[in-house]
Formats: sequence, structure tokens, C-alpha cells
Amino acid sequence: MILYAKTDEEIVPNSSYLMSGNQISVQALDLNRDFKEIADELDHIVEKHFSAKS
Repeated sequence: MILYAKTDEEIVPNSSYLMSGNQISVQALDLNRDFKEIADELDHIVEKHFSAKS
């Protein structure tokens, strides 16, 4: 996973790709918010990308 600070650009390339059987994810994190909101977004990213799949 590539996690980077969100910028003012209109295009935000949040996406996941499958390359040679490996998942590669790109995710922007908006750091211009209250820490609680940032922590909630980080929790969501972890759940989405790193939770065990049944």
C-alpha cells in the first residue's frame, strides 16, 4: 500500500490493482482535518485493505 497526504488536486487516484497476484493499493489521506476524523479514516483503510477475507 502507498499511503500519501491528499493534496488540492482534483484527481485523487485512490485505487487497488492486482499485479502478478499481488494487491497494490494507493490511498490518499486528508490530513487537513480533526485528528479523530483522520484516525477513523485510517481505521477504515485498515479494515478495507488488511482485514482477513473469509
